[in-house]
Amino acid sequence: MPLGLADPAGLYLSQYLVAGSDAPIAVGFSGGSDSLAVLVATLAFAKAHCRRVLAMTVDHDLQPQSRAWTEDCAKIASRLGAEPVALVWTENRPLGDSGLTALARQARHSLLARAARQHGARVLVLGHTRNDRAEADWMRSRGANLGQLRVWSPSPVWPEGRGLFVLRPLIECDRADLQTAIEVQGLGWINDPANLDPRYMRSRARQALALDPQAPETIAGPMPYWPTALGGLGHLGALCLNRRALQTAPSGVAAFLARALLCVSGSVQPVRSDRLGRVETRLRSQDEFAATLSGVRLVADAQTVWMVREGARAGAQAHYVLQDGVWDGRFEIEGLKPGQALVSLKGHAAALSPAGRAWLQTVPAQVRPTLPVVLTDGLAPVLPAFRDRSDAQPPSTITAKSLIIARLKAACGQVFNERDLMIDA
Repeated sequence: MPLGLADPAGLYLSQYLVAGSDAPIAVGFSGGSDSLAVLVATLAFAKAHCRRVLAMTVDHDLQPQSRAWTEDCAKIASRLGAEPVALVWTENRPLGDSGLTALARQARHSLLARAARQHGARVLVLGHTRNDRAEADWMRSRGANLGQLRVWSPSPVWPEGRGLFVLRPLIECDRADLQTAIEVQGLGWINDPANLDPRYMRSRARQALALDPQAPETIAGPMPYWPTALGGLGHLGALCLNRRALQTAPSGVAAFLARALLCVSGSVQPVRSDRLGRVETRLRSQDEFAATLSGVRLVADAQTVWMVREGARAGAQAHYVLQDGVWDGRFEIEGLKPGQALVSLKGHAAALSPAGRAWLQTVPAQVRPTLPVVLTDGLAPVLPAFRDRSDAQPPSTITAKSLIIARLKAACGQVFNERDLMIDA
């Protein structure tokens, strides 16, 4: 199997990447055979289209050789024509082995996402193969909480992975074939002993599939429903949906609601499927009702379904936080100065300037309490300027860009290639 432009990997790269973009392409490069193969394939595409490639290596510091491996990865990447980027896992490390695999996976995705964004990349290329997909299915069938591996999907971390997509061009390739291809090119790879350690479920899956390759394959659910209109409140961190359209959608409504709840709540914790099923049933009925799921207040009347972030309880602001430049998982904030704080508007509306209060009257009442407001010692609270809002707002040096529509589009399969990411940036 060649690793060039005409093989399956090259075709996927050509389908999802923009040939003439100035943005670099980020590649997760561990030094193993899969990541080496995907780096070689990505470099073939990049050299044909004059694009830079960043070979990003995460040192989890879990093996005595990890630092030497990272240095070897940098040498290999440089020799092949990529720019090496070394990343070290130092934060939120566990004290023991409990939950180590999941935490290491989360840390790897977070480190790669932050680094890719910092370098201006919009796509992170990973070397998952058909074998990895079979291993994930085997683990999922035994209770592991793993998502399905897809060719093209949004970064699994939030908010550090906002605006970043993961591309897996080797997902239809067999690992043994890839190893043969890179051996033909005279390249060697690192064999991590953790891949054979039975303490890890991934290793047990690999060993089990080597004996019995007929793993149960998880059947993908329906594509999420996508509404023709989102009600014009996305820039304020909320959704207003046409209930009749939801009622008549043939499929994918539950999948859409699950993703919409995550986006409006700004969180990463999905709602339980049984609760989601009950809400979909009520939405398809004629009942008018209200419910709270995953930190979102959902109110359905005869024509409309409102989805609004649950308001902070009196004196409780813990779930409204600024992380990676994003407030409450919903708004990207720019212009905040030292000494200034962002809190929810609830309890501060009366202290706004007259212009601020007048503008606030143009916002639906149920949305107002969950908007961000800027507090500065000795000064009246100030609303930020909400980007993509067409009507006049009080001037502010601080801007708030809502991320929920872009996140929802990504989660519902409405981002088709790197060009779409450039448009939404």
